[in-house]
Amino acid sequence: MEFYKENIDTVVKELNSNVKDGLNESKIKQAKQKYGSNVLKAIHTISVFKIIIRQFISPLVLILIVASAVSFYLGQFRDGLILIIIVIVNAAIGFYEEWKSENILASLKSLVVEKCNVIRNGKVIEILVEDLVPGDMVKLSEGEGIPADIRLIASDNFSTNEFILTGESLPSNKDHLFTSDKTLAFSEIKNCIYMGTTVARGEATGIVYATGILTEIGKINATSQRIKTTNAPVQIEIADVAKKLTLITLLIAAVLFASRLLMKDSIAMALVFSVSVAAAMVPEGLPAQISMALSLAVARLAKRKAIVKKIASSQTLGSATVIASDKTGTITKNEMTITACYFNGETFSVDGLGYEPVGNITDEKNVVLKKASLGDLKIFFLSGFLSSTGRVSPPDKNHSSWYSIGDPTETSFSTLAMKAGFKPDEIEKTYPLIKAFAFDSFRKRATIIRSHKKKVISFVKGSIESVLEAASKIIINGKMTELTAAKKKEMLKMSAVYSEQALRVIAIGYKDLEHKKEYTIEEAEKDIVFAGFVTMYDPPHKEVKTALASVFKAHIKVFIITGDNEVTARAISKNIGLMNENDAFPVIVKGEDLQSMKDAELKKIFKNRAVIFSRVSPDDKFRLVDLLMKQGEIVAVTGDGVNDTLSLKRADIGIAMGKNGSKVAQEAANMILLDDNFSTIVVAIKEGRTIFRNLEKTIITNLGSNVAELTCVLTGFVGVFFGLPIPILALQILLIDIVGEMFPLIMLTFDPPEKSIMEKPPRNPKDKILTKDTMKGIAFSGIIMGVVAYGAFLYSYFHNQNMPHQYEKAITITFISVVFGQFANLLSRRTYGNALGKYLFSNRNLLLAILFSISCILLIVYVPLLNLYFHTSPLGIADWILPIGTGAICLLIFESKKRLNLISSNKESKKQPLN
Repeated sequence: MEFYKENIDTVVKELNSNVKDGLNESKIKQAKQKYGSNVLKAIHTISVFKIIIRQFISPLVLILIVASAVSFYLGQFRDGLILIIIVIVNAAIGFYEEWKSENILASLKSLVVEKCNVIRNGKVIEILVEDLVPGDMVKLSEGEGIPADIRLIASDNFSTNEFILTGESLPSNKDHLFTSDKTLAFSEIKNCIYMGTTVARGEATGIVYATGILTEIGKINATSQRIKTTNAPVQIEIADVAKKLTLITLLIAAVLFASRLLMKDSIAMALVFSVSVAAAMVPEGLPAQISMALSLAVARLAKRKAIVKKIASSQTLGSATVIASDKTGTITKNEMTITACYFNGETFSVDGLGYEPVGNITDEKNVVLKKASLGDLKIFFLSGFLSSTGRVSPPDKNHSSWYSIGDPTETSFSTLAMKAGFKPDEIEKTYPLIKAFAFDSFRKRATIIRSHKKKVISFVKGSIESVLEAASKIIINGKMTELTAAKKKEMLKMSAVYSEQALRVIAIGYKDLEHKKEYTIEEAEKDIVFAGFVTMYDPPHKEVKTALASVFKAHIKVFIITGDNEVTARAISKNIGLMNENDAFPVIVKGEDLQSMKDAELKKIFKNRAVIFSRVSPDDKFRLVDLLMKQGEIVAVTGDGVNDTLSLKRADIGIAMGKNGSKVAQEAANMILLDDNFSTIVVAIKEGRTIFRNLEKTIITNLGSNVAELTCVLTGFVGVFFGLPIPILALQILLIDIVGEMFPLIMLTFDPPEKSIMEKPPRNPKDKILTKDTMKGIAFSGIIMGVVAYGAFLYSYFHNQNMPHQYEKAITITFISVVFGQFANLLSRRTYGNALGKYLFSNRNLLLAILFSISCILLIVYVPLLNLYFHTSPLGIADWILPIGTGAICLLIFESKKRLNLISSNKESKKQPLN
């Protein structure tokens, strides 16, 4: 049954209820069994078990597990134990960081139990919202949330905020007597209200006809669950790196195994050596380093009021090429603000933005008005306030700033009155409400009748055309005079000028009435006194203009998707600096034109860096997002309403609003902005780019060390044919990875962004970290480190001939030389500039980690028990010249190569994408 098409009696009968008494216990029990609880699907959480399992399914981790198993099988318990410890430590770090990220979101869930008033067994009682069933009679009043889908059976001056469902920012007026046999959109249905929306004004009673997953919100939520989400770019990149490293590692193992057999080793010994070295070639610390980098980003973003639901999503925004943003609440504050008042032939300016009642009211001579000197202007402020039902409330435990109760437009009059020095509570006590006539699209006015002392006064508010139509008088210079046609024309002309500036014009009037029991709209709105008008708008967040400039500088397109008309959209774009190249106005596409456009036409429009889509439906928004993604764009989408859910789910990264967003939108999104501010998106983009840059540095530096170790082993094989021993043991290679580089590389993820990071285009999602060029760079640095370390081994081995512990001392120097070479590689990779410049001290955690690694090396070198276990030998002071010199030589070579590359590329480097 389509309940909005049926009359009240038919609906009540269908739901087996009673208007007066509601449901009885028997019917409640039956409905509960049939429909279940009134809840949507719970916010998706990942079990602890799944998080644990995820730590062990990486190909790199599986190689370590297999290598450990082989070592145990062949009796190499020490090597096997070390590998298992590495796997467990990596898993523990990864689990902790991911679990911590999951719990950031869980901690934000509301602990407040939601309740509502219902009629059951003939009595009005309060019950939990989740206990509502179809057939329940629900009583609603201003400011309350609507707990289910409800057909109205009685209403008085009733309207609801359906923004999250329809995208319409203005309240929707409701009427329980409305019926229609036509198929209507949500915004056209006047006798039904929906779960997740709120009461803007008035009181009503209604009968529940749908709960939980059967509500309109529930249906949208269910549809969104069926949309397949894409992997984050960082997940794709890490999978690519893991795949390539796995293949390379297996190839190395096969080559080493064959080489040892050629050297007449037994199969068991050849297998032990090849597996041990291959396992050592795996960057054991990489999983932990990746987890740490992403987790740090999640924590940093949380401090900046951006909550990331999935740890890998923290990087996705850094790859974004298009931001498709709502206007209301993201670009603007979603707080209607009165900017000027017209009264008695004079315009008064109003300072202050938003709902907070702070700001001055000044006349045309720039004199600040005080309450004591308002004179006739007092009538104007009182009329505006008393014609409205919306109120502002100060910050509390659930709101960090002043907030609206009721219709945002009406709330603005409450703020204005407080700026003028009035106290709303005192005024309402002296002007009690008698009757209210709701706004409707025919009259375009709303009227409230109040009593004051022995008077009865009608206060009227609406569009300037409608109020002027109802008015016959005006106050000029303190005297009541006739409102002439010429004066009306003058007012309308002024209004048109303001409208072109995207300002809403609301007019105010009033009229003294006789004492009566009942009043009609006609008598309350006939021959009123025109008091004046106000201009208002939804102001942009103060940081938006700067944020947009940063986004454009970062070569990211911005598409504003709004329900506003073309005039408003154009004016807002000018205010916030949303311009195309050469300061040209953005392309504006109206919803009606968009629906008739073919994809080929839209693709041409997508080439602009700034586009506004006005009067756009949720289906249109989804189409735009889908088409952009099919073109290969990385799309970030903002949304706060249930109607945005499908687009949020489809996008590469969906961003929901935390203050004014619906729970369904927050569930569908990857990120939640606690301050609903566009500038926070820019912070997240910078963070995302920083994450990827740091991961890139970490992976490349890590692999450089592995190539250095492999170079040592391979040059050692050559040396074997000349009677020389192996320069480094498999166990020491593991030691390099664990002690020498794991902690410094983890701390490398703390690196701050370089200054130019927001001046480069987004990295191409098709580009990989391990490209031919990067692998050449890795090979170059690794071979340099390996060859120089082998040179240090040869010098020590021959220099200390016939001395005690000759071989142990030589391989100790090799081990330390590779570590110091890796330190040089790490420092050089950190920045495109001078490694020893100002950037050197920008990450103190890294420097402390290097000192910690050096401390561990000293213990391994000088503690006898560790000497025995790791085959190391104490070094004399002179011996340290070799590894320190090795590090210095490597740093000199790396910095020289970097300098030559910078000179050859000159300024082109700034134009290159992040990759």
